[in-house]
Amino acid sequence: MLYNSTMQSAQPDFTTYLKQTSAEIEKELNTFSHYWNQYIQTGFSDLEEINKRFTQSFYGGKMLRGTLVKLGYELFEKKSSHEIIKPAIAWELLHTALLIHDDIIDQSPTRRGKPSMHLTKKDAHYGISQALCLGDLGIVHAIKLINESIFPVEVKNRATSYFLQIISDTILGEMLDVEISQMHKRTEKQIMDIHKMKTANYTIVGPLTLGALLAGAGDSDLEKIKHFGEPLGIAFQIQDDILGIFGDDEIIGKSTTSDIEENKSTLLITYAMEHANQEQKKLLKQHYGQKNITTKQHEDIKKIFEQTGALSYSQNKIKELTKQAKTIISHITTEKNKQMLLEQFSDLLIQRRK
Repeated sequence: MLYNSTMQSAQPDFTTYLKQTSAEIEKELNTFSHYWNQYIQTGFSDLEEINKRFTQSFYGGKMLRGTLVKLGYELFEKKSSHEIIKPAIAWELLHTALLIHDDIIDQSPTRRGKPSMHLTKKDAHYGISQALCLGDLGIVHAIKLINESIFPVEVKNRATSYFLQIISDTILGEMLDVEISQMHKRTEKQIMDIHKMKTANYTIVGPLTLGALLAGAGDSDLEKIKHFGEPLGIAFQIQDDILGIFGDDEIIGKSTTSDIEENKSTLLITYAMEHANQEQKKLLKQHYGQKNITTKQHEDIKKIFEQTGALSYSQNKIKELTKQAKTIISHITTEKNKQMLLEQFSDLLIQRRK
């Protein structure tokens, strides 16, 4: 079922929109996975096992970014087109690829409740080598999917160029994150810059903009998406960082000690270090970034985040940024049902538990 006709009649909420669109994306992703596995079986049979793990890793997420590609398209194009699903899949492939690379950088043991791609029964070098190659393949095929869609050439070229720029900015954001994680003192501005490059543009602004570009949206429309998506994306990352420490392992699909052990640069640790007393600072310096922290050490760090006001400051920053983003919605579209979808999407990001 094409979503526009449903949206005009029933006007479902964003949760329903996400569920319906992700099912549509997953169906096409199944087709791509089948094609990819057959291609490997035919010409590269020695790589069959590792590639099956790769295609299996496409699933288990919310398909949020792919859904936003479709929503971005429908914000500026009244006539629905199933062809937008290819670019939506492209974003999900990119997401899978970057997560594979991210897990290597962060030394994360799990992803979506399963062992990370670089962890295999063979030696560590083998696992990392194959995972890096699979991540690279995911990026290549994401670009290929956009290129193979049937949108007008000039529109497609503009969209592909933008997609490549997002990939570049995301990688630079990751490099900056790695760089400042080595510093003892990190500033809020550094954290916000990383959140903008690594999360906001990649998770919200980028997918919405790609869809809008393929619908033929103008520069002023794209600017409005940016003003909506940047503060919301930063709020999304702050919430993600809170869940990464205060959440539930089973719900978020990874260990709630992993962010601490990798010395992750977050608003929580930055604010806490600025406002902690000497004893609290000593404990944070001793245990934040330490491998294999104990349950007690984890609890002590959480307590310091609460006592210094870092947790409440981060939560208030989320509310402030989300409110800022919502003021832009009426400028993006005048259609009430689409405004409702953007409003509910905004609320969903800050209320989520995973």
